[in-house]
Amino acid sequence: MINTTALAMLASLALLLAAPTPAMDTDQLIAKHIEARGGAESLRALRSIRRQGHLIIPGANFDISASALVVRGGGVRNEISLQGLTLINAYDGKEAWKVDPFEGRKDPERMSADESKPLLLQADIDSPLVDYQFKGHSVEYLGLDDIDGTPAHKLRVHLKSGDEVVYYIDPDTYMIIRDVQKQLVRGAEQETETDYGEYEKASGVYVPMTEDSGPKNSDSSHKQQLVFDSAAANGPTDPAQFAFPVRK
Repeated sequence: MINTTALAMLASLALLLAAPTPAMDTDQLIAKHIEARGGAESLRALRSIRRQGHLIIPGANFDISASALVVRGGGVRNEISLQGLTLINAYDGKEAWKVDPFEGRKDPERMSADESKPLLLQADIDSPLVDYQFKGHSVEYLGLDDIDGTPAHKLRVHLKSGDEVVYYIDPDTYMIIRDVQKQLVRGAEQETETDYGEYEKASGVYVPMTEDSGPKNSDSSHKQQLVFDSAAANGPTDPAQFAFPVRK
């Protein structure tokens, strides 16, 4: 005779095993992410992060050096150098500017509000997820999504500016493995997708050492890749690095 009770128990067990990972409270997920990065105390002690490495462009076989410096309070300076020419994108907490010799512009130029949006987002050294309510953002949990065969928690951040960022967080490490930045640029919606990896610790805080970026849903072969060889925290910085250069 078939034991119906045993069958019922087996059926219940099968359902439990097949069930997806349960939804997680938004703030609980963010707290786990902060702890995975090194903890709130380490983040608060972070004054600056400088990463240095190389930019790899699909199809290009020449060496391009790259550096990214972010300081607490809003300072950002990114540099890309090739054959004696250096492209600079910078932000001092109030205005963004650039020098682009590869476009024949060797003098510094102020960026438009739309053009400066990625720098303003980068300027948040903690990330918009940390103290998001205090910063005027809102966050919603969108469940699990598949990222190249890996399940990831999906968080959408509605930024105070009106733009949004969707973060994908690994359910095992609680580190961000992808974000999609959606911004309104000259009246048109623009989405940029970036994959993060090879996290290393600098002054107690984990930072990504690879960043692959391109338009949303673009093939990996069409994304440019930043590969950083070193990351240093809380080193000396000069405010003049971020301010718009003034001719003397």
